[in-house]
Amino acid sequence: MFPFSFLLRWLFPDPPLLLQDLRKQVAPLLKSFQGEIDALSKRSKEAEAAFLNVYKRLIDVPDPVPALDLGQQLQLKVQRLHDIETENQKLRETLEEYNKEFAEVKNQEVTIKALKEKIREYEQTLKNQAETIALEKEQKLQNDFAEKERKLQETQMSTTSKLEEAEHKVQSLQTALEKTRTELFDLKTKYDEEITAK
Repeated sequence: MFPFSFLLRWLFPDPPLLLQDLRKQVAPLLKSFQGEIDALSKRSKEAEAAFLNVYKRLIDVPDPVPALDLGQQLQLKVQRLHDIETENQKLRETLEEYNKEFAEVKNQEVTIKALKEKIREYEQTLKNQAETIALEKEQKLQNDFAEKERKLQETQMSTTSKLEEAEHKVQSLQTALEKTRTELFDLKTKYDEEITAK
């Protein structure tokens, strides 16, 4: 423990009573401070001991990297074997299908003829589907064009009607303006006559 009494004597050499009072007041604080330091030291030692204990246990554990690498290699091999087995199963199924087909079709010419017929049917089907789609598209385009043309005509009619209405309003306003001007001119003339008469 730090000799605080020496420090206090050095700071306060003259008043011994003040020093005694100060010692009484500081003593509990110093005791509490020393207790904290002791507790911290104890915790530090316990933490070091725990760390050493964990370290000793970990140092004896073998390096897991080779085992993990080996496990990964084995997993890849198992996956590859599984893939190969799946592929073999598919090949077996395909081979069985081919064997059935070869058993059903004994003559190669018959097979070629049947395949050609299928191709012709597919081509005809595709041609029919293409024509149907083209007709549907053409019909849709015609309908869309007719609808757009109808809307355009409606818009033109509406615009023409609005234009005629606006022209009519302009004409009415022009007439009203002329009438107002005439009335204003008549009023001014009367006013001038009255002023002249006065």
